[in-house]
Amino acid sequence: MRERAEDLLGRVVSLRDRHLSRPMVIVVVLAVVGLMPHLRSISVAGVAPLGWLSINMLVITLVWATAAQAWNIMSGYTGQFSFGHAAFFGIGAYATIMAIREGGLSPWVGMLIGAGVAAVVGLVVGGLTFRYELQGHYFALATLAVAELLRYTFNSVPFLGEGSGFFKPFPREYGSEFGLAAFQFQSQEPYFYLIFTFLVVITAVAWVIRSSKLGLYFFAIRERERAAAAVGIPTVRYKLLAFGVSAALTAIPGAFWAMYFDTIRPDTVFAILINVEILLPAVVGGLGTVVGPIVGSFVVTPISEYARQSVDLHGLNNIIYGVVLILIVLYSPRGVVSWPARASDLVARWRSPTGGTDE
Repeated sequence: MRERAEDLLGRVVSLRDRHLSRPMVIVVVLAVVGLMPHLRSISVAGVAPLGWLSINMLVITLVWATAAQAWNIMSGYTGQFSFGHAAFFGIGAYATIMAIREGGLSPWVGMLIGAGVAAVVGLVVGGLTFRYELQGHYFALATLAVAELLRYTFNSVPFLGEGSGFFKPFPREYGSEFGLAAFQFQSQEPYFYLIFTFLVVITAVAWVIRSSKLGLYFFAIRERERAAAAVGIPTVRYKLLAFGVSAALTAIPGAFWAMYFDTIRPDTVFAILINVEILLPAVVGGLGTVVGPIVGSFVVTPISEYARQSVDLHGLNNIIYGVVLILIVLYSPRGVVSWPARASDLVARWRSPTGGTDE
C-alpha cells in the first residue's frame, strides 16, 4: 500500500510541476494575449502578420479560451471527460438575459445567478453519474444528454423563449447607460478587454487549484482513481467539487456571449457544436495544463473563423475542427504545448555524438 501511494504521489507531482504550470510562463502568455489588439498593427517589411485578426475574431477566441479553461478544471485535471458543458454555457447566457427581462436586474447579477444555477446543475449531474459510477464514454454521453435535454426544453417552453430565443435588452431597459456597469459597449475593443479579464481570473483560479493540495488530489484521481481511493482520498467528493467549480466558471463566458451578441437561441448556446468549441482548445493545447486552453484556442479558433468568414462553404470551420482534432490525437496527444519540449529533444538528439541512435 505504501509503495502504491508513493508511486501515485510521484506521478502526480511530476505532472503538476511541469514547466508549463510555472507562473512566469502563464504571465507571459497572458501578456501576449492582452497585447493582441496592438500587435495586429505591427508590420514587418511592410506586411502585418497579424493584421488579418479582427477584434471580433479575438473576442470569440477568448470566449472559447475562457470556456476551455473552465472545462479543463474538471476534464483535464480529474480526467472526467465532459461532452456536455454547453449546458452550463447556455445556462449562463439565458440566466443573464432573463434576469434583465424578468427582474430588471443588472446583467452582472444575472451572470452570478447563472454561475450559481450552473454549479447546482453540475452537482446534480455529477452526483447521479458518479453515484452509478459512469466513466469514460458513458460519462461523456451522459453529460451530452443533459445538454441536449436542456436544448429541447428551452426550445419548447414559451417562458424560456422557445426556439426564437431572446433579444439582448438595451441598457436603458434596466436603468443603465452603455459602459461597464451595463455590460454593454458601443465598440468591440472594450468587449475584448472584458473577456480578457474573465480569462485572467479563471486562469488564476485554474493555476491556484493546480498548484494546491486540491490539484494534487484531482490529478491523483485522473491518474489512478482506485489507487487514490485506496490511500484515503474521497474521490467522489473531489470529482463533485471539480464538476461544480467547472460548471460555474463555464457559465461566465456564456453570460458574456449573451451580452456580446444581439440574440441568444437554444440552438446556438446549447448546440452540440458548442461542446466541441469548448473542449477543443484544451485538447489541442494540452489537457491538464494551464496555458494549453489559451494556446489551443489561438491555434484553432482564428483559423476556423477566418475560413468561415472568407470562404463561401457552409460548415468549413467544422471541417477544420475535425481535421485539427484528428491530427492532434494521432500525432501530438499531449497537445501543442508539448511541441517546444519535443523540438528541444529532437535538437538534442541531432547534436548528440550518436546522432540520436541507441547503441
